[in-house]
Amino acid sequence: VNGGVCIRHGAKVKRCSSEGCTNNAKKGGVCLRHGAKLKRCSSEGCTNYVVQGGVCVKHGAKIKRCSNEGCTNYAVKGGVCKRHGAKVK
Repeated sequence: VNGGVCIRHGAKVKRCSSEGCTNNAKKGGVCLRHGAKLKRCSSEGCTNYVVQGGVCVKHGAKIKRCSNEGCTNYAVKGGVCKRHGAKVK
């Protein structure tokens, strides 16, 4: 989200620099198909992408949950989910 707006409302998204490709650029100006390397989980035999601390969620990366009692949604901002008051630009 660039400049406080979403793509629909005018945020510019970098595209893959490979000729004829319209995918979003991930790393180094290219998409995954054209050579962007994203880190993989360091746990042996796992092919998932890293989320936090070199591991995927399955192998211990913590994803914060909403702090509102009884809610199991993921926290978006300020420790709460959208339903419980997280303001997302």
